[in-house]
Amino acid sequence: MRRLFTFFVLIGFLTASAAWAQSGMPLGKRLEQLSQEIGAHELRNPPRDNVDIERAGKRALRERGQSRLYGLWRVLYAYKSNQIPGRFEAWATQAREAARRDHDPALAALADLEATAYRHETHGYRAFTDADWRRFMEQSGPDIRRMAGIERVRHLGQVGRWAQAARLAADLTTDLEKRGRIAQPLLAELHQVHSYTLSDIGDKEGALDHMAQAARLDERDAFYVRKIERIYDIAYTAAELGELDAAERFAALHHHMTTTDGDKDLRTWDRFLCARIAARRETPARVLACLEPAAADLAHPVGRLQVLMLAQRALAHAQLGQAAAARADLERLKAVPEALAPRDPHAEALIDAYIDQAEGRGAEAFRKLDAWRKTDSVEAERAHQRSVAEMSSALDSELRAKRDESRRLTEEVRLSRSLARASVVIAVLLGILVAGGVAWAVHQRRASRRLKKAQQRAEAASQAKSSFLAVMSHELRTPLNGMLGLAQALRAGPVTPEQREQVDLIMDSGDTLLVLLNDILDLSKIEAGKLEIAPTVGDIVQTCARLVGGYQPTAREKGVDLAFKLESSPPGLLMFDGVRVRQCLTNLVSNALKFTTHGKVQVSLACYPMDASPQDGGKMRVRLRVSDTGIGMNDATVAKLFSPFTQADASTTRNFGGTGLGLNITRRLVEMMRGEISVESEEGRGSIFTIEMMVDPAEPSDIPVWEDDANEDEGGGFVALQGRRVLVVDDHPVNRRVIRLFLEPFACELVEAENGQQALDALAAQPMDIVLMDVNMPVMDGLEATRRLRRDPRFARLPVIALTADVMSAQIKTCLEAGCDAHVAKPIDLRNLLSAMDRCLARGAARELAAGFGAL
Repeated sequence: MRRLFTFFVLIGFLTASAAWAQSGMPLGKRLEQLSQEIGAHELRNPPRDNVDIERAGKRALRERGQSRLYGLWRVLYAYKSNQIPGRFEAWATQAREAARRDHDPALAALADLEATAYRHETHGYRAFTDADWRRFMEQSGPDIRRMAGIERVRHLGQVGRWAQAARLAADLTTDLEKRGRIAQPLLAELHQVHSYTLSDIGDKEGALDHMAQAARLDERDAFYVRKIERIYDIAYTAAELGELDAAERFAALHHHMTTTDGDKDLRTWDRFLCARIAARRETPARVLACLEPAAADLAHPVGRLQVLMLAQRALAHAQLGQAAAARADLERLKAVPEALAPRDPHAEALIDAYIDQAEGRGAEAFRKLDAWRKTDSVEAERAHQRSVAEMSSALDSELRAKRDESRRLTEEVRLSRSLARASVVIAVLLGILVAGGVAWAVHQRRASRRLKKAQQRAEAASQAKSSFLAVMSHELRTPLNGMLGLAQALRAGPVTPEQREQVDLIMDSGDTLLVLLNDILDLSKIEAGKLEIAPTVGDIVQTCARLVGGYQPTAREKGVDLAFKLESSPPGLLMFDGVRVRQCLTNLVSNALKFTTHGKVQVSLACYPMDASPQDGGKMRVRLRVSDTGIGMNDATVAKLFSPFTQADASTTRNFGGTGLGLNITRRLVEMMRGEISVESEEGRGSIFTIEMMVDPAEPSDIPVWEDDANEDEGGGFVALQGRRVLVVDDHPVNRRVIRLFLEPFACELVEAENGQQALDALAAQPMDIVLMDVNMPVMDGLEATRRLRRDPRFARLPVIALTADVMSAQIKTCLEAGCDAHVAKPIDLRNLLSAMDRCLARGAARELAAGFGAL
């Protein structure tokens, strides 16, 4: 039954495909139907920066034989046809390297073929020699002959040998249809190229037929830029046929897709198409409007397309009476080198005649226009006489192909009649299918309801998990704040060596708990898709060097040599997420030190530019490598290394501790930063972890003006804190006690409040210099208290620092939007708190000083 159903679907598809060829349908209606079909398959989220081509190329490089050959042909042909030089050269180089490495002569021939074809299309169709055609069409194997055949059809059409082009296209079509799916992209391109020949010999409707077949062949898996070119060709041909309304519909779709893609070269083709349709409508003002965005490129044309656009603009200027602009464009046209584009004296004569008319030399203009018309007539007659035989032969080849297609349609009609004679059986089978379809629909509806309920339960569970993590984060951080805060205060006071050792043990245990809590929260945010990468301007060399320096005491204590090495020239300022880079490097360095009992750990950094091409935009490739001489790993351990909650074996957890989350989080963060992480390891010899990622260079407008931190010296003196009146708002007495111990050395006067309402009352009763505001409190929380405080003009500039155990980005953003000047996470780090207070107070003092000068 399933086979019969599939058979009916196939018959329906063949019937729909034949509908385009119905001779009774008007051309305008056929174009409208085609525009609706193509528009219906337009991608809603199209790929940017040709990522679909790049992905296909990487996939092809992993293949071998014909799969690699045909896959790389698609990539090279797409970049060649759309004239994207940087990416074309990069992939041609990769193809040659693969051919040399694997001794693949067909792949080497493909790279040479497409490189020659690229020069051929961009230099006036003069790059191929007879020796080239013999090599590719006769000496390089059947696959290369098929690929070269498409280039040969295009070349023959361009030089006016239409009969040969049509015969070769017919033979290639039969051959490619036999090859099946692997050759389907070649067949689509052959239809496209053959349509150019038919258009040249005057069979515009036949050309549109072939363009429609090309569009239907690859509408599902063609590259986005190829879809754009299909639409361009249909729009251009419709304009040549005089179907200008249809041409503008396709041009509007082309404009939308090129704008979405963002490629500069595609936008140039879009402007040329716009100007061409405007010229066909005889609206020179519209021609100028279409070409206005390309003014900078037309000042110094470097491609054949830009030369054609310059000629369009010159003629439009002249037709509008703008003689000076037209003459300037005409001089640029005459200065174009012959190697770039051949001179067109006929077009130049027409522009010159219109210039004379614009400058008031009517008689001279009339004479030149009359001479132009006579020359045009003579040239047209010569071209007609020269090409009658070619056109007749070409049309004969096309008619022969159409007769073959007609025979296929006749067979389909015969099959349809046979099916009609079995109508009773078909009706019974259709009835069974309908009954089965109804039963299936009922089953699917029930399954859909069950799936929807399961989805709702899953979303509720996910929400509950997020809420649970937020609550647990807050609840765990509150006691940790008390424990670590009191330990920091004890360590800062006078203690005996034995007591200091005990305090250090408390600090280490608390830090271990904090690392575990942060890992679990990061993993949950990554899995929920809520963790974002936020690149900022920074010095990656200093970032890595400072982090490695922070681990030197640990390395010295273990007797391990820890070193940092820059293996390239300094890259300057870059755009990267410093927090996440430090987190990844911290995980790798701490692991290296953990599993290395003697020897050395080395961290090396190298930064070098990507391939110099317009598509790379000056990106830098950053390589971070952490090598150690530790215990190493076998292949089985390496294979499962980056899985969550996974360590080498049970003895690893017993001997070294840890949860197995760090490397999994590191891998995911690196992938989010457009990079990848790899590992090389040998049991008993050590391991090498390598991170490679792409970063953007810092633009001058992105480089921040750093604040002056001169008030904060290395010894920990914070001048702005001395003798300040501080309002501490927190419902937990231990937290208030910790802050009091932190601020005692600075002779600060502390006022305490247990909730937001008490804080507002305290501020109304006496002036304060700064407020340390907890967020989650009874009666009135810290956010509401801050909002009310900011609405009072007396406290508009009062520094407020949020102290909260909520560390998720959305919660931090909420604190800042409520009016807080800064955020310090619990458990509170002494240095972080003092730095934040010092900055806020120093900025407040600077603002007051500026306001005083303004008043003067």
